[in-house]
Amino acid sequence: MGIRYYAYPIHAEDVGSARRDPYPFLSDDPLADAWGPKDQRPRMLYLDKAWRELQFMFAVKDDHLQPRISLELVKGNVTPIGPYHAHIGFVHVLTPDLVREIAEDIVLVEPVDDDTIKKVCSYSSADYANTYLRAAQEFMTTLSRDGLGLVYTIR
Repeated sequence: MGIRYYAYPIHAEDVGSARRDPYPFLSDDPLADAWGPKDQRPRMLYLDKAWRELQFMFAVKDDHLQPRISLELVKGNVTPIGPYHAHIGFVHVLTPDLVREIAEDIVLVEPVDDDTIKKVCSYSSADYANTYLRAAQEFMTTLSRDGLGLVYTIR
């Protein structure tokens, strides 16, 4: 199965509640949300396993090695526990103001080429990474336009 990324919009008034307990704002079955019939899918951002590629693409914005604000959209990792590849997922909440900042930045991120992405994720491809980059760009600009925040999980 692998570790995947899922994000759901939240209203500004729900940010405090989501920070205290984000799980009511996440789906019980996000993979079904992402892979279910298109007409039954909730509003969400599904990045499959490309969150690692996007972490790389958002990690540096200039020669001073400053991370892009877009990194806030995919920062984090799971925490391994036990000997059987079990893990604890990562959850993060973004305010509408931060969503707006990310939306303004993420549209400036250029697609990556195969050679560059394979240096970081040898199993990946530019087509795969860029597909999810475009999905993230569209989702974030729409969320920003609608004045929404989001809660995401990597699990």
